[in-house]
Amino acid sequence: MRKILCALCLLLVCASPALAHKLKLFVTGEGGQVVGSLYFAGGGKAGQLDGLVLDSTGQVVARLRTGDDGSFRFTPPDGGLYRIRFETADGHMAETSIGTSAPSLPATSAAIPAAVATPDLDAALARQLRPLREQIDALESRARLSDIIGGIGFIFGLFGCYAWITAWRKSRT
Repeated sequence: MRKILCALCLLLVCASPALAHKLKLFVTGEGGQVVGSLYFAGGGKAGQLDGLVLDSTGQVVARLRTGDDGSFRFTPPDGGLYRIRFETADGHMAETSIGTSAPSLPATSAAIPAAVATPDLDAALARQLRPLREQIDALESRARLSDIIGGIGFIFGLFGCYAWITAWRKSRT
């Protein structure tokens, strides 16, 4: 019994947090505003959640609330680096940083010559690219078949190690 308890303690120490309900935060700059969405790994939107915008000193600059679709938007008071943080009642948290000065916002018109690029064109491109970037981010966070098969293989491997150790002990006695 003592050995089983030691093995269980070892497994608990080696266990990592489950990512099934991991909270994900997607943030981008769009026309001088910070626009983002909050969702759970697997694609479920995290609607009606409160969040904070913190400056580089940790002071609260703004309070955010996501819509039903998990989206939010705010205009930063000035250029600088901000941290955006959301927490759920059950302890899930997502946090990211974004610089709101013009050079640090994600560029949407890097391939367009400066003579052609206008603020209206930048805003239009940002609106068109944002859903694509969100889809890519959401797809990267989903569990794939290879992840599931790898997890099952890991469990079988642990049981195999246990069976091997048990057989080895029986053969010694």
